[in-house]
Amino acid sequence: MKTEVNEIDEGTGYIGYREALDIIRAGVRPVGEETLSLDRCVCRVAAADLTARVSYPLVDVSLKDGFAVRSADVAYAGRRKPVRLKVAGSAFAGGGYEGHVADGSAVKVCSGSPIPDGTDAVVSIEFCEEALPEAVFIQADAGAGRNILRAGVEVEAGATIVRKGERLFPGRLGLAAAAGITGIRVFRRPRVAIVSVGDEVAAPGEKLQAGQLYASNMVTIKAWLDFFGISSVTSIVADNEDAIARDLQGHLAEADVILTSGGALGSERDLVIGVLNTLGWQKRFHYLRMGPGKGSAFGIWGNTPVFCLPGGPSSNKMAFLQLALPALFRMGGETRSPLQIVHARLAEDVKSRHPAWTEFKDVVITPDGCGHYTVALYRNTSRLQAIAGASGLVCIPEGKDALRSGDVVPVQLLVPGLDDL
Repeated sequence: MKTEVNEIDEGTGYIGYREALDIIRAGVRPVGEETLSLDRCVCRVAAADLTARVSYPLVDVSLKDGFAVRSADVAYAGRRKPVRLKVAGSAFAGGGYEGHVADGSAVKVCSGSPIPDGTDAVVSIEFCEEALPEAVFIQADAGAGRNILRAGVEVEAGATIVRKGERLFPGRLGLAAAAGITGIRVFRRPRVAIVSVGDEVAAPGEKLQAGQLYASNMVTIKAWLDFFGISSVTSIVADNEDAIARDLQGHLAEADVILTSGGALGSERDLVIGVLNTLGWQKRFHYLRMGPGKGSAFGIWGNTPVFCLPGGPSSNKMAFLQLALPALFRMGGETRSPLQIVHARLAEDVKSRHPAWTEFKDVVITPDGCGHYTVALYRNTSRLQAIAGASGLVCIPEGKDALRSGDVVPVQLLVPGLDDL
């Protein structure tokens, strides 16, 4: 485990963004596993390989409505020279034909019905003309295996159908159901406590006093967690050391991770870090060369990771998305990045304030009419409107002073997909 870094080159006293990510990755791990029924597993992550319990289908079944026949009996059948067969009976999905089908006979079947013993092909109903009472004229040939779904061809008992670490999309859950599986071992998602700190912060719906504002950061963070199916609880606490300590201690027993919002920078009114120091957390870092979000801190309290996010809306957003959210994914067994990445061509230069820092910029992504996308800076003096209106984020990595117009760059999407831009 890396220890807290107090000084670095460039004279800033802050650690780099990539180093911060490494420290976070070393400090968090999956929070556990649970077995859930199929209807609760969508988009969860498998915690173990998933093995089919039964084959699908269990027996050979018909792919068509028609007649099961012996292929040799209809080898020369055609519309001009149909073959007359005796109808020995019927078979339906869920119930098969009892007995052996003799030469010169056929069994009426429907899609999904078991293939009767003695037959090896199915002639589709449009090539069959029934003649009462017990005969059918077959007007097309059917080689062995025609219109038959063989036992186990969809999935075979004992086969691995999902690998550990794979996400359980609807199609995979349908396959699991067909394979006789009713519950799946998945990684448990972390439970998150969001603590908004500040005398000036009020819960939505309360009457604002002079100088107060609503806890929009808290609402935004919770909305992101809800979007990804991560459960959370929230609280608001005043700038009082005892109150902050009580509130944090109240969350410790139930939360897998604690996110604080506000009170992290270090002024005389920023009390969170000092309270956590008193409570005995192990601080891993405080301040990093990332903009916005430089005042973020991370540490471990007992076994619980704690992220201290700045109170400014832009800094709060970026610290959550770039530091806390990837950690929460890791704790839930995810290996992918939380935000989808697309590539788009820059419509303008995007400059960094300092090449020693990692900077993130709000952008808008626009289709160019040729199946590609262009990206430009989102310009709005309102931080909250930028949070609401930007469709993506562009990163200027440490070591670069600018991204140039015309460059194709990775863009983190802040919307579910390109169709929502």
